[in-house]
Amino acid sequence: MKPIFKVLPLAAVIFAAGCVSTSQVEEVDAKAMRAQQTADQALAAAAKAQSTADQALRAANAAQASADQANEKVDRAFKKAMEK
Repeated sequence: MKPIFKVLPLAAVIFAAGCVSTSQVEEVDAKAMRAQQTADQALAAAAKAQSTADQALRAANAAQASADQANEKVDRAFKKAMEK
């Protein structure tokens, strides 16, 4: 008697799967394709955003280096002026 209870859930799944129509399968397939397209678009947008962020970081680092050089020049000029 116990083996039949093990088979019943499997039989229910097979029966339910048999009730799915072709149009329902096509609808699920279409939804999956749209979801994949949306994911691909999101990935492309994220890659573009990362590229923009990388460019901004490079520009910020260059600006910081320039500011550091300018500060060093001002410090040297101030020290020379104080020595006189």
